[in-house]
This record gives sequence, structure tokens and C-alpha cells, in this order.
Amino acid sequence: MIDLLLDDGSQSRFSDGYFGTVDGRPVCVLYKEGVFSGCSCDVIDLALKVGVPIVNVFNCEDFEISMKTLLDTSKFLMKMGLANGVIPRITVFLNKAHWLLSYQTDFVGMVENVEYSVVMPEIIKSFTGKEVEISAEFHAKSGNCHFLGESDEVVLSYVRKLLSFLPLNNMEDPPLAETRDDARRTIDFEIPLDPYQPFDMKALIAQVLDDEDFFEIQSSYAQNVITGFGRLDGMSVGIVANDPAYNLGCLDVEGIKKIMSFVRFCDAFNIPIVNFVDTPGFLPDFDQEIGGLAKYMSKLVDIYSQATTPVVSVVVRKAYSSFVVMGLTGADVVFAYPNSEFAVVDVDTDSSKLGKDRGDYVKEFREKAFEMFVNEVIDVKWTRSKLINSLRLLETKRKKLPPKKCDVI
Repeated sequence: MIDLLLDDGSQSRFSDGYFGTVDGRPVCVLYKEGVFSGCSCDVIDLALKVGVPIVNVFNCEDFEISMKTLLDTSKFLMKMGLANGVIPRITVFLNKAHWLLSYQTDFVGMVENVEYSVVMPEIIKSFTGKEVEISAEFHAKSGNCHFLGESDEVVLSYVRKLLSFLPLNNMEDPPLAETRDDARRTIDFEIPLDPYQPFDMKALIAQVLDDEDFFEIQSSYAQNVITGFGRLDGMSVGIVANDPAYNLGCLDVEGIKKIMSFVRFCDAFNIPIVNFVDTPGFLPDFDQEIGGLAKYMSKLVDIYSQATTPVVSVVVRKAYSSFVVMGLTGADVVFAYPNSEFAVVDVDTDSSKLGKDRGDYVKEFREKAFEMFVNEVIDVKWTRSKLINSLRLLETKRKKLPPKKCDVI
């Protein structure tokens, strides 16, 4: 199994795991199979000591109910907590698993037929009387799982690809990949003039990236928001985008949570962030309001405000109210396409309240946005080269945050 993850001939046994390389770059692996009866944290300590990613692979059939298992799990969670923001943490489930083993991690991968839950199904049944089957697909839709695969081979290949975008630790820059893709390559993509007509945002993103290669994260969760990794002239970048094909690209609580964790990870590991903005605002729904929309909106503002990694935004079409928390706040450079629209609430509501013709309103506020905070209006075809030039300039970005002990959650 380890041969599927680590380069041929590179793996060496170390306590409850291995160390080796993935595409020639070092990584540590905690590997457990059979009945989980606890584990040593030696390989995690090694990963922290030398500053390399830790990949936890659980290929277990069950776990042993004992105080030793409880104690070892506590130590495991503590070590993984200490690694938070220091080294990339990836956890993979290839078989049946229950309990707390995925909590302290940045990314979770699962095989499609895996059985995973924090509370065992039989305990849920004894407490509620309900038969439950918590599948990997369920975890993907709820955001607990970042990527699914139909086999062990596929899931571990995703881990290898994910690692290719990431630095070894928080003190290093992401790896620079070789590419033959021309930095000045133009893209051919037509943005619909109707601001509410859905289109394929992922296709636009892919065209902009090197070799049109976009590695999406959490594709089944909060689908009104797109997150993932790609490269621009060999540089790793994190992509955040609204998807107008789902709820018109409105921001909601789940979408904000998805962006929060992704942007925080990118910032911790020096990965530049590129926002593609096309949103009519926040999802107008009472359940969203009582579900904490204001609270999570504020937390997202905190995260973007504190970002020390480069942040570049492209206003694709609509930049209504929620643009202020995803796209404007914290951005070093803001580009906009010529027909983009801007509004404090949304164009129809604003223009109606102000008693203005919609067309006149759009023209007036577009001109104000172009004057006040849009750095440049660009043709769609030059998106790739404009982003690459901006990121090259921002490579030396320095941002000093006010001294503090920690964030208040």
C-alpha cells in the first residue's frame, strides 16, 4: 500500500510509519492497518522535527476499545494539533474507521466504499433507534471529506498530486513546477452578458491555469463556491471562486466555511490566492440568518484581512454585497472585466431604491468602482498573463501584523 504513495525504493520503516519521498520531495507517513489499538507518534515527531508533510493512512477494520487506545489517540490528536499551520497534514481512510482520527488535519481523502463515523452506527441506533449508514459520499457532501476515489490507488494518487502544490512546511515557498505553457497565452472564453445566466466557472479557471489543470478540493460540498489548486507559470496558487451555476453564486454559511478553511491553509503555507468573483450577494434565506451568516461573514473578513500571502481578485461579472468579504477585503490587486457590475446590495434593489434606470445605475457604479478600487479593467483573453505578472510582483510582499498571542475564535 505504501508503494502506491511513496516513490519506488524511497520508503524506510520508522516506528508506526515510514519516511520517503513523493516526486523526490520528503514526506512522513503514519500507517495503521488491521485493528486500531493505538499508535506511536514518533513519525509525527519526526515530521515536525525536520519540517515535512505528514500523511496519515488508516487502513483499519476496527478499533480496540481500551484505555491505551484512548491515551494513544489523545497523544496523536495533540501532536497533530501542534503541527497545525507548521507542516501540511493529510489523512486518508481506506477502510472502516470510527472515532476522532480525522479531526486534526488539513485534508481528508476517502475511498468511496469506506465506512467512517465519529460515533459508531450501532451506538447511534441504540440511542436514537435509527439505522444509519454514513457513507464516504455523505462526508463529501457535508464537507468532512475533501476528495473521494473509487480505489486505494486513485485516492493515494490524489494525495501525491495534492502534495505537489504544497511546500514542505510554513517556512518555505511552494515548489515551482516546470511548464511549457506560455505565460502570455490568451484565453478564449465568453462571459454571458445576462448577469444571472449560469456559465461554467470551472472552465474559465482551467483555461487560465497552466496546462488547463485545476485540482478541485471539496467539489461535492457547498457547490456555490469553488476551491482548489493550480499553477500559473509554474507557481502554485489557491483558487477561490463563486459558481453561478449553483444558487447564482450567492455566499451562504457553508460556502463561507469552505472558503475560510481553504484561505487560512493557503495563507499558512505561503500559497497565493486568486479570487474569481461573480456573486449577487449573500443567500437571502432566514435559515442562513439564524444559522450564523453574520458571524461567519465576519470571520471570513478576519481571515482575508490577516492574509500575508498575495491575494489577487478578478471580478468576472457581478460584484454585489458579498464582494466586500470575498474579493475586495485583503486583496492586493483587483482586476475587473469590462462588463462587470457593482452594487452595495444588488443592482435591481439599489436602482429601485434610488429611483434610477437599471442601465444608468450600472454605468454609474461601474465607473465609480473602476475609479475607487479596481486597479485595472482587463480583457478576458489577457487574464492569465495579468495574473502571472501580478503574482511575480507580489512574490516579495511583506505584511506585518499587529502583535498578539492568538486569534479569538
